[in-house]
Amino acid sequence: MGVDKNIIAIELGSSSIRGIIGQRRPDGSLKVLGYEKEHTPDCIRKGVVYNIDKTIQAISAIVNRISDSRKVYVKKVYVGVSGQSLRTVGNKVTQQFEVKTAINDEIVDSLMDTNRAQGYQEAEILDVLPQEYNVGGRLTIEPVGIMTDRIEGLYKNIVARKLLRENIQRCMQGAQLEVADYFISPLLLANYLLVDTEKRSGCALVDFGAETTTVIVFEKNILRHLVVIPLGGNNITMDLANSLQIEFDEAEELKLRYGSAYTKDEENPVSQPIELSNDRKTDLKTVLNIIEARQQEILENVWNQIKSYEDRLLAGVFCTGGAANMKNLDVAFAQYLKFDKVKTRIMPSVTDFTTSLKLDTQTNTLATLIAMLRKGDQECTSEKPVEPELFQEPIVEVPQTPAQPTTIKTGEGVVTPPVAEVKPEPETSTPEPESASEPESTTKGTTEPATEKVKKPGAFKRLWNSFTRITETIVEEK
Repeated sequence: MGVDKNIIAIELGSSSIRGIIGQRRPDGSLKVLGYEKEHTPDCIRKGVVYNIDKTIQAISAIVNRISDSRKVYVKKVYVGVSGQSLRTVGNKVTQQFEVKTAINDEIVDSLMDTNRAQGYQEAEILDVLPQEYNVGGRLTIEPVGIMTDRIEGLYKNIVARKLLRENIQRCMQGAQLEVADYFISPLLLANYLLVDTEKRSGCALVDFGAETTTVIVFEKNILRHLVVIPLGGNNITMDLANSLQIEFDEAEELKLRYGSAYTKDEENPVSQPIELSNDRKTDLKTVLNIIEARQQEILENVWNQIKSYEDRLLAGVFCTGGAANMKNLDVAFAQYLKFDKVKTRIMPSVTDFTTSLKLDTQTNTLATLIAMLRKGDQECTSEKPVEPELFQEPIVEVPQTPAQPTTIKTGEGVVTPPVAEVKPEPETSTPEPESASEPESTTKGTTEPATEKVKKPGAFKRLWNSFTRITETIVEEK
C-alpha cells in the first residue's frame, strides 16, 4: 500500500522566490499544505541569480517557515530553471548506411547521443526534444522499423548559460538542501496549462513576467520554439517612474490602478487629473500613453518570435503570467498585430488540487509550482537529525584491555603508573655482540635435548626493567 509523500518545490522567479509544499497521495490526488514567498528584486535579475548570499538567505527563510508551519524537516527540494538565456537551438544529425537497414532503437539512441555531444560556447544543454526524423525523404516521429539507407534526426536543444544552473547549485548547497531534480519552468508550465488538442492544432503560450516574457510555440504536439525576451511588466513601471519622476512603488500602484494595454481614442479621458507625491499632479492620458507605448514594444517582440508560425496557430495564442492581467491585452494584440485569436489562460479549467489555504486560483502565481508538485515523485522531508547539545562533549567508548595499571598524579604535571611488586626473574646470560646470532635448535650427533633459545627482551621490556630497578633502589634508599 502506498504512502503519502511530501513534495517541496522552489521557483526562482524574475523578482521573487516562491516555495510550496504539497502532499501526493497514493491515488494521485494532491493537497497543497503551505505556500511561502520572498520578494527578491536585489538578488535575482531576469531569472538569473547574481547575488548568491542574499538568494541563500531568501531560500533558507522560505524553507524554515515551511518547516516550522508543517513541523517537518526539509532535506531536498525540486527547483525550476528559467532565465533570460533559456532558449531552443535546432540541430540536425545524419547517419548514412551502406545498404538499406531497418531502423532500430540502437540507431535512434545513437543519433540522440551524437546530438547531445553538440557543444555550445558558454552554454549547456538542459534537455533535448526530438522533432521528426527524415527517413527516405519522409518526415516521421516514429522511425523504428522503416527500411532506409539514410536517416536524419531533427532536434530542438533547450540550452542556457552554464552559470544559470551553477549559481542555483551554489545557492542550494549554501542553504544545505539537496536538489531532487531540476525542471525547465516554462516547458513544465506549458504542458500544465495547455491540453494536447491545443498543442496538436498549433498554439503559442506567452508568459508575461515581471522582468522577462517567455514565448513557447507548439505544433503537432511538439515543441517548436522557446525563447525568453528580456522585457516585462517592470519595464512599464520603470517608464512611469522615470517619466513622472516618482518612486518605483508609486509607479507600480499607478500601473495596477489605471493600466491598460490599449485604449480607444473615444475612451481616452483627457482631463482626468491624478495626484502624485510631493503635491504634484498629472493626467490619466499621460499615464496611459506611457503604459501603452511600452506594452506595444513588448507585444511586437513577442510577435517577432511567433509570426513565422502564424498560419499554423489554429488554437491561437494563450497569455499567462502576472503582467497578463493588464486590461485589454487581447485588444492590443488585434490592434497592433492584426491577430485576434488571443485568450487568457491562468489556471487549468479543472482545479486538480485541494487545499485549506486561502489561495487565489484565478491568478497564475501558483501554476508553475503546482506543476512541479504534480511532477515530483520523491519524498522531500524526513525526521530532523538529532544534534548534540551546545558544549556537550561526545562520548567515546574506550575498548577494555586486561591488566592495565591505574595511573596516579605526581603533583608535578606528570602522570606515571604506580610502583608494582616485581618478582625476580631467573638469571640468564646475555650473549656478547659477536655471539648474538640465533643458535641452532638441535645439535647433530647428540641425544641430549636442545637448549631453549634465550630471547633478548624487547626495547619496551628493557626500558620497563630499568625503570623498575631504579624505582626499587630509590625505595630501598628511603
